[in-house]
Amino acid sequence: MLSTHKIKHMKYLSTLFFGGFAVMAISLTSCGEDDGGGTTPPPTTDNSILGVAADQGYTDFVAAIDACGLTPTLSGDGPFTVFVPANAAVSAAIGLFGATDPTQVGADTLSSVLLTHVLGGEVYAADLATGYVKSARPVSTDFTPSSFVDIFVNTAGPSIAQAGEVILPDAMGGFSRIPFAAANIVVTDIQCDNGVIHIVDNVVVPGGIGQMLTANPEFATLVAALEFGSTSSLNPYGDLVAALSDPNTAFTLFAPTNAAFLAAVDVDMDGDVDGDDLNTLGADAVFGVLANHFVAGGMVLSSELTDGQTITMASGSGQDFNASALTVGGAELNAGGLDVCASNGAIHTLDGVIGF
Repeated sequence: MLSTHKIKHMKYLSTLFFGGFAVMAISLTSCGEDDGGGTTPPPTTDNSILGVAADQGYTDFVAAIDACGLTPTLSGDGPFTVFVPANAAVSAAIGLFGATDPTQVGADTLSSVLLTHVLGGEVYAADLATGYVKSARPVSTDFTPSSFVDIFVNTAGPSIAQAGEVILPDAMGGFSRIPFAAANIVVTDIQCDNGVIHIVDNVVVPGGIGQMLTANPEFATLVAALEFGSTSSLNPYGDLVAALSDPNTAFTLFAPTNAAFLAAVDVDMDGDVDGDDLNTLGADAVFGVLANHFVAGGMVLSSELTDGQTITMASGSGQDFNASALTVGGAELNAGGLDVCASNGAIHTLDGVIGF
């Protein structure tokens, strides 16, 4: 069971009853005059997110925030919701970067990782819903229009369920990919003056499109289709799920839900889309369908689409965007599932399958 902590400040007066008489014990030690003839001010308590985190013992996170210059932000009015990793998780993450101290990790890298733990507004455990939610981490500092990376929260865990990775330059002039697992939410609702804290058991990093799909049960059929379509002789991308998480390539994916696939390709009419249906269609046909759903080499948000625009998909086909009907290639877009931003692109949820 999750433990829920609420930070409350109370003053206690201890009253001792003995022999029918009440003796009130009140400490006056700090209330008298100081050596200068004035009064000693009462101690102050820092009830900000960082103050409470430090007071609760999550000092490694506080040190990491300070090392990358985010202390003024999280000391501000907010409100914020922060998923604070346990000390062991922060220490392990610093070690993955080849460092022993957060100051040895580049400030930009550290900041981008830590901002993934921050949400705008106060989101308590009861307010969390399974789905994607925007973090405070920008997709890219030079991306226009600006947007922010999503994380996937699964309340069944509860967890921040996407795996992810951090990309760092290596000594050979290339890049190394440092993987991170999903994070369980282990403590919730620690109240602060400028927001709320939830404790997680791992450091959270952005996931690529493939990782964001894998985390979401609503895209289980799409993931299965991607895995099956990867075996097609027409497929130049290799493992499609892995390719869609490639940090060196931006993608825009129009992603059919399980229900969309069920309505379109339940070949044997048994109430689900499984290996039998995919085998009946064949790997080449499945890949052909999938290639009509993604753009390789560019991230496109819904605000950039114009009515009547033709979107050239990876298959080479052109699929028209209809703004009034909110469709792409005749398949209906889910208005609540647009502009889900992964570390390498955008996902737009479809309630239909293009070409069906």
